[in-house]
Amino acid sequence: MRQILKWFPLILFLCGFAYGAQPVQVDFFYEPGCGDCERIAAELLPGIVEQFQGGCAIRAHDIGVETNFLYLLQLETAIGHTGPDRAYLIVNCQYIFGPSPDPQDVYSLISRLSEQGASADFVTDGALPDVVEERFGGFTFPAVIVAGLLDGMNPCAISTLVFFMSLLAVSKVRNRQLLLLGIFFCLASFLTYLALGFGLLRVLHLFSGFTVFRSAVEWAMAAVLLVLAFLSFRDALRFRKSRDGHDVTLQLSAGMKKRIHSVMHRGLGVGSVILGGLLIGTAVTALESVCTGQVYVPTLVLILKNSAFSESRAWLYLLAYNLMFIMPLALTFVAVYFGLRTETLLAWARKNVVFSKTMLGLFFIVMAFLIRLI
Repeated sequence: MRQILKWFPLILFLCGFAYGAQPVQVDFFYEPGCGDCERIAAELLPGIVEQFQGGCAIRAHDIGVETNFLYLLQLETAIGHTGPDRAYLIVNCQYIFGPSPDPQDVYSLISRLSEQGASADFVTDGALPDVVEERFGGFTFPAVIVAGLLDGMNPCAISTLVFFMSLLAVSKVRNRQLLLLGIFFCLASFLTYLALGFGLLRVLHLFSGFTVFRSAVEWAMAAVLLVLAFLSFRDALRFRKSRDGHDVTLQLSAGMKKRIHSVMHRGLGVGSVILGGLLIGTAVTALESVCTGQVYVPTLVLILKNSAFSESRAWLYLLAYNLMFIMPLALTFVAVYFGLRTETLLAWARKNVVFSKTMLGLFFIVMAFLIRLI
């Protein structure tokens, strides 16, 4: 597949000039691991070459390259394409074919254009339209922001935070010490979660080129998200009736909670609030990721799915997600610093369980459809 695509831009374009007349231009937009792309390259394009020989110039564009993706968006915008599927073939910068083009329709169009002597008339003016932001950033970015905020308000994270604040109150950590501890705790949490996301995103990116793997991950993720949505709604109903935390299924295990509490005790005993904040923030965030990853991992899949055209944009989304993730944590430290009592925080946390579980359930459903449909 890669060898075929490698030579299309040169050999087939030269064939067009060998034909003599102005060749019909066919732009083929593909991405590694795309099943539809492989089928078009293996079945349709050779047929075009065989039937029209040099009368058609085929140019292959890997949309994993940002400039190629932007060129595709320019063409679609100029043509007025607003369909759910992106263009896979664009003939003479005017006619669009999707993921399953009918060969006879393509042959008929090329034949007609060849007889008419119609040439491609689309010329880029160097000013790239802001269609990337309109099509992808306009929806994906808000979804990432909401996901990060929901993750930061996840009952797993909130229950740990409540215990930590109680421990700080008992240990008489206040004023300047509390401020320093909070700053470095949040910093360590942010960097740790960002590093985890970066690693997972790289792993997903490395395997995204394999069609079967990518499809399997998306289907499995969608199925897991629907199960998580069901469990979240059930947790909300159970807790609303009983007000008993033991009725919540999606939470940290008792063993994991003990490990986190132990880490907090040890971190406060190191003698330095800065070092303690860094150690506790790093260890607690890593341990909590077993629970908070329920939101993080599907968001990373969505980021990768909608950011293949720009790796830098994926990292910006990841950064924005993590900033939103630590926002509730940072605001809690600020509130405690200015006098918020632990009892008030605990009451709010218990009151928040039903709402957060319901919102997480809705989030899981939306993410499942986004992953499969976008």
